[in-house]
Amino acid sequence: MGKKMNILTSTASLDLSGVPTFTLTMYNELVKRGHNVTVYSPGFGKIESQMNVVKDIDKIPYPDVIIAQANTVAESLKQVFPNVPLIFYSHGALPDRAALEQPPNFIADWYLAVNEEVQENLRSKGVPAGRVSIVRDFIDTDRFKSQKPIRKKIKQVLFISNYKKWKNFQAVDGACKKLGFELVCFGSPYGRNYEIEKAINKADLVVSWGRGILEAMACGRAALSFDRFEGDGYITPETYFEARKNNFSGRIFKHNFTADTLANEMFKYSSEAANLNREIIMKYHNAVDGVDQILLKIRDIMPKTDG
Repeated sequence: MGKKMNILTSTASLDLSGVPTFTLTMYNELVKRGHNVTVYSPGFGKIESQMNVVKDIDKIPYPDVIIAQANTVAESLKQVFPNVPLIFYSHGALPDRAALEQPPNFIADWYLAVNEEVQENLRSKGVPAGRVSIVRDFIDTDRFKSQKPIRKKIKQVLFISNYKKWKNFQAVDGACKKLGFELVCFGSPYGRNYEIEKAINKADLVVSWGRGILEAMACGRAALSFDRFEGDGYITPETYFEARKNNFSGRIFKHNFTADTLANEMFKYSSEAANLNREIIMKYHNAVDGVDQILLKIRDIMPKTDG
């Protein structure tokens, strides 16, 4: 899509949580297109070695455009590069849980939101409706793909969570014990897995939030939205369109599962329906199309030159 650019993006941390893994996905796709991409982050984490990360803001190469994530980091970049076109990309809405996702203290050239809830939050905080659009959370579908057929009946459940072992784990563990399913857990309280796609492909049903749901669907697995507080439940081709409005974080259907009610939800499992999940991801959440949308918006905000 036109000339290659020097693109600067940012993330507050570099661990295996949602925004950093999204950043890695976006970074890899942009680099594939031949762009020079720099990631600025004041944080630390295991995925730092997988990107061109600069931690000293004074050593950042001068960019053509900035895709800023995390408001405090965006504000720092705006001070250093006041005349560079800047897009602010927001991944969350609730101020108490997503403080860094609130709009920065300056007017960006454009705002991107990962879903309808985030878009509405930006508008409610004063962002003009005509300056924000949705580019949904996207997945590397070459990495996250089905490696073997899903089973007709559930044998193994994978729980992906970065929240402490609380009522969420008690419910998932209790449901699996009640139904005789093997339970495997990965995430901050259970141990990180840097090849999570392999674990997903060993499971039949994945219980998670956000990107965990998308990664499971990309691998042709059944997905059930549930974690720290609540969930959207078992994701079907019908419930998908509602649940995606808040990135499968439970605030649409607000199911507060117990072990018994979660076990009942697991009975909705269908290997035939789960096979359709890959098609949904390819249509709405693949990295190629997502980066295409970002690059189109960059072209829109870049200064126009004659010729």
